[in-house]
Amino acid sequence: MVAPGLRRYPVTMRLLILIALLNLPIDVAAAEDRRVFFGTWGTAKQCAREPIKPGGTFLAEPYEIGDEWLRQGQLWCLLSWGPIEKRPDGYFSGAHARCGEDTVRQYFLGMVLSDGELTLRWGFPASSGPLRQCPRS
Repeated sequence: MVAPGLRRYPVTMRLLILIALLNLPIDVAAAEDRRVFFGTWGTAKQCAREPIKPGGTFLAEPYEIGDEWLRQGQLWCLLSWGPIEKRPDGYFSGAHARCGEDTVRQYFLGMVLSDGELTLRWGFPASSGPLRQCPRS
C-alpha cells in the first residue's frame, strides 16, 4: 500500500518543474532590462572625485551599481531586485538593499531612470539625484 501523499508526488514535481521553466524567460528578460541601471553614476563632483568640502580630504564618491550590489565609497549594499517597469519616459525598478558589514541595515531602494538621469530613492522620501553616468576613466 502506498501512502496517499506519495501518489501525488510525481504530479507535484512535474508542476514545479513546469512553473520554473515558464518563469525562466521572464527572469532573463528582466535581467536584460536591469542592465540600464548598471555602471557608475554621480554628480559632476562625484564623478570627478573632488573633495566634499573645499580643501578637505574626504572625496565625493559616485554610486557603482552592478548585478547584485551597489557601492558608494566604502559603503557596500547587496541588492535583491524587483521587477523592471519600462515607462514611456524611462525605467523604474525597486530593490531591497542590505548595507553594511558588522551591522546590516536594510532599505527599500527605488530607481528611476529618465532622460539619462538616475534618481535613487532611499526608503522614500530621501533621495539621491539626479545622477548622470560617469565617463569611463
